[in-house]
Amino acid sequence: MNKRSINPSYMELLAPAGSFAAFEAALEEGADAVYVGAPGLNARAPARDFSLAEIDAMIRRAHRSNARLYVAMNSLVKENELPMAVEELAGLEAMRPDALIVQDMGLVRLARRHFSDLRLHASTLMAVHNSLGAAELAGMGMQRIVLARELTIGEIGLIRRRTSAELEVFVHGAMCFSFSGLCLFSSLHGGKSSLRGRCVQPCRRRYSWQKKNIRTRQGGTAAKDGGYLFSMNDLCGIDLLPRLKQAGVTSLKIEGRMKSAEYVRKTVRAYRLLLDAHARGGAPEKALLDEVHQLLDEAMGRKRSTGFFLDLHPGEAVSPHLSGNIGIMVGKVGRLDTLSRGGAGARSVLTVNLRREIGLGDRLRLHDERSGERVSFTLRSLKAGNRAVRRGSAGQQVTIIVKQDLFQGKRKSFQGSLFRVDVGGSGKEQPVPVGRAGGHGRTEPRPDLRKVERILREMGKTGRETAGTPGPKRGPGSPGYRWWVQVRSFQDTRQRLPVAPERYILPMTRENIALAGRMRDKSRSGLPGIVWRLPPVIAEEEIPWYESSLAALIEGGHTDFQLGHWTQRKLFSDCPAAPGRVRLHGDYTFNILNSMSLHCLHELGFTALQFSIETDRENLALALAGFRNSSPGTGGEAGCRVGLYVYGRPSLFTARLDDRRFQYGRRFVSPRGEVFVLDRGAGVTSARSVVPFSLLEWSRELALLGLDYLVIDFSEGNCRKNTMEFNARFSRRGGNLPVLTGNYDGVLL
Repeated sequence: MNKRSINPSYMELLAPAGSFAAFEAALEEGADAVYVGAPGLNARAPARDFSLAEIDAMIRRAHRSNARLYVAMNSLVKENELPMAVEELAGLEAMRPDALIVQDMGLVRLARRHFSDLRLHASTLMAVHNSLGAAELAGMGMQRIVLARELTIGEIGLIRRRTSAELEVFVHGAMCFSFSGLCLFSSLHGGKSSLRGRCVQPCRRRYSWQKKNIRTRQGGTAAKDGGYLFSMNDLCGIDLLPRLKQAGVTSLKIEGRMKSAEYVRKTVRAYRLLLDAHARGGAPEKALLDEVHQLLDEAMGRKRSTGFFLDLHPGEAVSPHLSGNIGIMVGKVGRLDTLSRGGAGARSVLTVNLRREIGLGDRLRLHDERSGERVSFTLRSLKAGNRAVRRGSAGQQVTIIVKQDLFQGKRKSFQGSLFRVDVGGSGKEQPVPVGRAGGHGRTEPRPDLRKVERILREMGKTGRETAGTPGPKRGPGSPGYRWWVQVRSFQDTRQRLPVAPERYILPMTRENIALAGRMRDKSRSGLPGIVWRLPPVIAEEEIPWYESSLAALIEGGHTDFQLGHWTQRKLFSDCPAAPGRVRLHGDYTFNILNSMSLHCLHELGFTALQFSIETDRENLALALAGFRNSSPGTGGEAGCRVGLYVYGRPSLFTARLDDRRFQYGRRFVSPRGEVFVLDRGAGVTSARSVVPFSLLEWSRELALLGLDYLVIDFSEGNCRKNTMEFNARFSRRGGNLPVLTGNYDGVLL
């Protein structure tokens, strides 16, 4: 491994590279480090995958420029991808990158146990947003934490003082509406997981607030007001560099592995110029400040803001009237025709009134202003009148011909905008010249195959597994699954259900804790076991309240706690009353998608864990089989119980933004007619589907797969109404009531 260290007197400038051209641009413009994606297992799946041989060459090329190369292996890993992950880890160990960026706890376990020379960085997809998370990860050997984008500079400074790990922050680029690692929208409404790099960007769509006093289901009528409610403006911290340095930031990360080489070049140049100016001392001159902002304007991003750096309630984080498209708006499209010409295939003809110059080779993005849909293409054919031209000028009306059917079904009345997202070029990604990158003809590094085989045997992966391998089936005399019911208050436990709850899960609120103290004797004798639920997001300022409240609950005899983020276990390790007296459970927000993650978290002390709500049937079966088979005796009461959330309205977006234009409690409608509701509570904004998520029809099947408990959630909305709806669906009364089934009966991508 390259042992060069970060100079504490300055902040590292870390640039993205999704292409070799972007990689070279980053180095040429002075990036201290570059991050690229590992093949097949990085959180930007649409980006071009580099081979291990190319990554090896890039490591050597970066080191020759005295720069560092980090590899993002930060996708969640499905069970059948674990063998590939082990092989990649072995290959990366031989290549010695400067760090490996990870999200999946199964990968963390594999790297720590078998590839300990790899330096690990915690991905922002781990949603680390407080000192609990940073301290826990540092204790596990993570040498750097990539913090959530939702933090203020003050909060970053507090975390810095309470952890030994290096801190990396995103300083420039796209902002997700939801906390990274806590977004289920793309997955449950489309089957493409943002935690696996396949996000379809539902936050960039146009939504309308539903008309008031009108009850609708899917396909409801939308009012005209609304807009791009959740499309965040780009983050830009270029004017805050001294404050970020003072807060203790080690590395400044530029987002954009999907962005063009031109974007990378101009953005890196802007930040390099200003970082160097600050390093020389004194305030930068106005001319330099104007230059760097001009460079960022030319980088073809979105409207920029300082995000959460300066304010927990930023007024400019979202611009609902803007589409959220990256690039420079070059024209308005008044007409779109689709032509079919025999065997030549479909063609789309756009009539465009130009506002800026365009030219052949430009990468353009067409935006449908009515639906919010977007599609990109490279400009190959351009006409002014009947004459083919290479360039069009502002003020001209031109015709663009694209050899594909854009927005199927749209015709003459189409209204859209056209954006340039990259300047002219070949439009094709060239293969990475391995030798020129510094590899001198090196072939792809060979992993230690004997080591790989040994690890796979230890994992119970013999190479004979097949798709659809069934999980362990229970025998006729074995106990079935148990029901855990999640509610908002003690009063909600009185609802009559067609199932007998083994546990009730209650949120840790001031009201519930106060009532628990008054009814302690009754709760012990009159209710099933209570599991106290911690939310996935606990702001730094809230930690003292949770510490004192947990101590009081434990002293009062409460023993079971469900954590929203696994690093919250530090609250219990620091509590004198906790050792030997509590059982820790994990929520579905732990994002467990494979057997190695189950093992890792069980080894960290968890006695019950919910599997990922995103899973499909095949992956769940394989993971449960892998967990039980690789370590017999890990299941049941004596070991680690595995559960699954099977009914409720889970949060699709979990966001920190509390915008003045949000209409909490009011329904909003997607371009597809899907209906959602926005609410605010426990310091976060949540978007939930009006139609519930349900796997009830597969309850028996889930038990046969080996699950120990199933979770029903009535904690959002009116509990009495939720219970009645559940009872109707459970007993199959009331016809075919609509439900969402996520990916279970399909394939998680």
